Amino acid sequence: MNAPTRIEMLVIGDELLDGRVVNSNATRVGRALAELGFGIAEVTTIPDDLTVIVRAAQEISARGTQLCLVSGGLGPTADDLTSAAFATLADRPLVRDETAASHIVAWLSARGRSVTPNQLKQADRPQGARLLVNPVGSAPGFDLTVLGCRFLSAPGIPAELDAMFTASIYTELAELGARTARRTLLTFGLIEAEVDQRLAAMPLRWPQVRVAFQVKFPEIHVVLTASVAHVADLDAAMAFAREALGVHLFATTPCRFAESVLATLQARGATLAIAESCTGGLISHLLTEVPGSSQTLLAGVVSYANAAKLEILGVPESVLAQHGAVFEATVLAMAEGVRRISHADYAVAASGVAGPSGGTPEKPVGTVYIAAIGATFAAARKLALPFDRSGNKLLSAYAALDLLRQHLLAVEPSPKSAEYP
Repeated sequence: MNAPTRIEMLVIGDELLDGRVVNSNATRVGRALAELGFGIAEVTTIPDDLTVIVRAAQEISARGTQLCLVSGGLGPTADDLTSAAFATLADRPLVRDETAASHIVAWLSARGRSVTPNQLKQADRPQGARLLVNPVGSAPGFDLTVLGCRFLSAPGIPAELDAMFTASIYTELAELGARTARRTLLTFGLIEAEVDQRLAAMPLRWPQVRVAFQVKFPEIHVVLTASVAHVADLDAAMAFAREALGVHLFATTPCRFAESVLATLQARGATLAIAESCTGGLISHLLTEVPGSSQTLLAGVVSYANAAKLEILGVPESVLAQHGAVFEATVLAMAEGVRRISHADYAVAASGVAGPSGGTPEKPVGTVYIAAIGATFAAARKLALPFDRSGNKLLSAYAALDLLRQHLLAVEPSPKSAEYP
């Protein structure tokens, strides 16, 4: 095949339109094509309706699309109509592919399942279409060129679609595309507009480098791409971006934020303990989502009530009586207490008003104090957060870990007002 100049994706399924299922297939296909130097011009999502499928395919062909990747509608149920729709489109009969039928029988028998007529229906495809073998499931796909467009149809189940497209079209496109190089920058502590402003000079200095932003609250991700012919420009732009983003850059490879904090601790052979109130164990959860975190995380205490802060963590009764749970001295004492009882090298703590209720004029909803301490340092910060309960909790957890991360990197925490970030 020649390199397609226009690629589309046709996604079929009622469940994608009524909110039952999120269309993750388009995201993954788009990413895979981008890595091969191609892009999706348009994604069309339609219901399980034969007439609608036919019309959508006709419109895709009429737009001059050379390649369309089709997802969904190849299963055994009555609403799986993709094969029948494309047979109608091509004005060809549906025929049963015996190779596909044998695969379906073997697949089901190996799992102790009955071979029913509707299961064998999955082996039907438009006459003349090339069979696409499903290496991880029962439903095969097909490759059919009609009305000047090549349609590759795969099941909607993500693992099956990925395996089928990898075995078929991605291999072909890899030989045809202008291969691209990619660099990733993961940041925390800046909003998207601030990240954009810091990198504003890049398109003028390195026009061959494409800059793309993604908000993944509370992180901002930046992806730099260029053809392999301009990898030197890409590396120069990457160096500029690293310097421009400074302490807010926490990783240059895909990873969790907590993973970067743990890696920094592990590189120093240091251990950590957590004391939480308003975050309700979220800081510990973020850390324990990372495999191997047990090497570093020694303990986590959710001291939600003042009695727990007093009796477990040893927060002075006078501090709680005078200032309450949401105060700098309180959160520092929480961190010191969990560090003491766990014998960890470092500790972080968080206490605040996550909302939607519980605020006062002095301490409105979103008021959170965080702390990080070690043998030779203690730092605390007040946050004023504008989000809902879950957003305030997540940002508080990140900010507490970030306070420690910046210390571990021997960087003074960047100046902050009462507003965060």
